[in-house]
Amino acid sequence: MSPAPADITIDQRHTMTPREHIFLIGPGGVGKSTLGRLLATHSDRTAVDLDLEFCDRIGEIGAFIRKDGYQRYRELNLALAKDLVAAQPAPIVFVTSSGFLAAAEDTQDYRQAFALVGTGYSICLLPSLDRDTATEIVASRQLLRGFGAERLSETDKFRRRFDIYRALGDLLVVSTAAPEAIAERVMPMLRL
Repeated sequence: MSPAPADITIDQRHTMTPREHIFLIGPGGVGKSTLGRLLATHSDRTAVDLDLEFCDRIGEIGAFIRKDGYQRYRELNLALAKDLVAAQPAPIVFVTSSGFLAAAEDTQDYRQAFALVGTGYSICLLPSLDRDTATEIVASRQLLRGFGAERLSETDKFRRRFDIYRALGDLLVVSTAAPEAIAERVMPMLRL
């Protein structure tokens, strides 16, 4: 007997206008990168993954943060994101890093990141709207990713950011379904 398909709950807060960049936002381990590749394939767009670009151009994220600090990482990550988006002649699917919009709202960092995402259509992914369930899922997935994460720090980080993520996105997608199923449900809502 196959498992029942996971529910996919979608809250479309705004409609997309044609020719916008698509920004995938949310915590790590929710499938942003995989969904980004699928949406790019189905829409004939280029997928740009900020974490992969950071690793290719600057260095492995965990090692960079240990050496230069989180604030320096955020500065370079935001600058790289701006450069990558500005360099695109056509609309893209842009996968943000997990904490991209998690800086304090009264900071220049947050305002610049939020303004960049505001140049396109944002899709926020969460595994659940229940804080405890979402925290367990995200922390467990982050531990499996091999970045040297620790359960307590991942749990604390996600709990602090949960309300931020919940409020974000022109489209909020809540699900633990396979990225292919999510892409199938999301594609008709995008005006490509």
